[in-house]
Amino acid sequence: MTCCVTGHRPSGFPFKRKEDSDRYILYKLTLAAKVKELIDSGCDSFITGLAEGADLDFAWSVINLRDLHPEIKLEGAAPYRRAPSFYPTERDEVMAKCDKVTVLSERYYEGCMQRRNMYMVDKSDVVLAIWNGETKGGTWNTIAYARRLGKKIIYIMLYDF
Repeated sequence: MTCCVTGHRPSGFPFKRKEDSDRYILYKLTLAAKVKELIDSGCDSFITGLAEGADLDFAWSVINLRDLHPEIKLEGAAPYRRAPSFYPTERDEVMAKCDKVTVLSERYYEGCMQRRNMYMVDKSDVVLAIWNGETKGGTWNTIAYARRLGKKIIYIMLYDF
């Protein structure tokens, strides 16, 4: 069974990810517990969109559980190929730990992020939505697409933290 993630970049979080540390820690613990539940229910394949924020948080949760669950696999879905950065970024670190990286386009174009999101949903049985409740933007569009396809959606509501 495969699970992908959709969620917000740091600006979409209702708390400061590093400054409001108690809320951030509670969110990260909740995310790790949800990934563990998914593994326990049969998910053995995970897909991250590699964006800063929820996507990378999700990827780290999967990576950190691999010692206990070596059977799980992580795919990174990159919307377009980026030139390698001189200084490694968190995204680069996660990509290096992915079992597979799928690059959907050689260059950026308008709509490439949504194409990436649709690719992830199409390949998944379950969508983990890390959502702030807004009904606009990429996270909402991905949730709406998953709903139209009848995918199972599990929510982590950011305003709960």
